[in-house]
Amino acid sequence: MKNVSFDELKAKALQNPEVQQAYDEADKELELVQLLFEMREKAGLTKAELAERLGIKPPAINRLEGNPLGASMRTLERYAAACGARLSITAIQ
Repeated sequence: MKNVSFDELKAKALQNPEVQQAYDEADKELELVQLLFEMREKAGLTKAELAERLGIKPPAINRLEGNPLGASMRTLERYAAACGARLSITAIQ
């Protein structure tokens, strides 16, 4: 059996449009998770403190940070505002 490197396996998998789409979506979600975490950290807030500012329970922050693509724009804007930030979306073609 021939050994296949991760890079070769990834390149072959990404030739499939469905795999490419799933990969891109996962990448976007990871970027958004990182952005939310950085906003909260820069604001010096714990999850409990942020939840209090938003008037929600701390488990809701865990759900939001764990699945940000499931959140509405309004929720993401409120999260950013509670961290003293502003959300901005840019479309690139």
